[in-house]
Amino acid sequence: MRLFEYEAKEIFSRNGIPVPRSGYAETKEEVVEAAKRMNGPVVLKPQTITKARGKAGLVLFANNPLEAAECFARLQGRTHNGEKVRGVLVEEKISVLAEFFLAVTVDYTNAVPVLLSSPWGGVEVEVSASKRPETIKQISLSSLQSHLERHASELGSFLSKYISEVEPDVLKEQLQFLLGKMFHVFKSYDCELVEINPLGLRHDGTLVALDGLMVIDDEARFRHPELVKPRAQSEEEFSREEEFRKRGWTYIPMEGEIGILSSGAGITMAILDLIHFGGGRPANFLDTAQMDRKGIYDAFKIFHNNPNTKVLLVNIFAGLNRCDELSLGITDYLRDFNPPFPIVVRMIGNRDNEGRTILQQAGIKPLESLEEAVTRAIEEARCVS
Repeated sequence: MRLFEYEAKEIFSRNGIPVPRSGYAETKEEVVEAAKRMNGPVVLKPQTITKARGKAGLVLFANNPLEAAECFARLQGRTHNGEKVRGVLVEEKISVLAEFFLAVTVDYTNAVPVLLSSPWGGVEVEVSASKRPETIKQISLSSLQSHLERHASELGSFLSKYISEVEPDVLKEQLQFLLGKMFHVFKSYDCELVEINPLGLRHDGTLVALDGLMVIDDEARFRHPELVKPRAQSEEEFSREEEFRKRGWTYIPMEGEIGILSSGAGITMAILDLIHFGGGRPANFLDTAQMDRKGIYDAFKIFHNNPNTKVLLVNIFAGLNRCDELSLGITDYLRDFNPPFPIVVRMIGNRDNEGRTILQQAGIKPLESLEEAVTRAIEEARCVS
């Protein structure tokens, strides 16, 4: 779960990480009020989950509240990579001597936190890493927050080679203070990433987080309910995703015609590949965990209400599930609704003979071969297009 910049900075501030003064605003009046509080030049930054706002020309500067209102009018209603701008961060403009990159993330290979830094802040660090890998410093950390003094000294020595505007000892002292705060946030909020880019070096030698990013482990969302809210989706999409999450389902909308109901990420990906290989286009897919009679009934209603689904391909590979129960769920749906699409069922596994009998009585002839089912779905999609 990726937080908005203003949320990350609120957490930074509460935990002692220096940030510019700012205010989050969703209306012209709120923007003007925030700019007045700053009492000087400000920067307006759309609060989007998608990165690279500056490259898209969406980070604007204003010298007074009137200009801030004009900038907000230019941003209002804009989209960034399909994400609608709903609010902006109005932040005091800060002059700095230098900018660099600092992050704490997870080294999954070695199962430890890792510190990343680069003297080139304000840019995509992936680009710097590919062009000048010697400018990326990586230090493995202890999960016990020990040895931070040594790590800060090592990092300060590295950055001092590129940053001459401050004495190395001052930079090391500042980094030690900041690393302790960042690592505390990283652990307290169950983060996969805490990033400051750019991290500004002020004229007095202190550091300030000019931008902030936090990504919280999805499995730890329940420990931070105050942060769970709609982000790059509508209220309706958010509610639907939360319901799916509670059920252990994953739903992904796409741009084709064939809806896919399947269980298991691996086989669902294989179905997507088979559809593409056969010249078809998936409209969406619902990857479910263990499903019962009521669950498959509810899943069918999801596809029923999606006008993009022209054909529904159902893959039932039953182990713990029972084909007869799932078939009864499908017939429950057919009893209550007139499906707006052809249904193709591939069924194999636990009690599949009983399941086939139930579906055949309802007018559906299930297939055993996944390839045959995919081919049938593609043919049906061509017929209805």
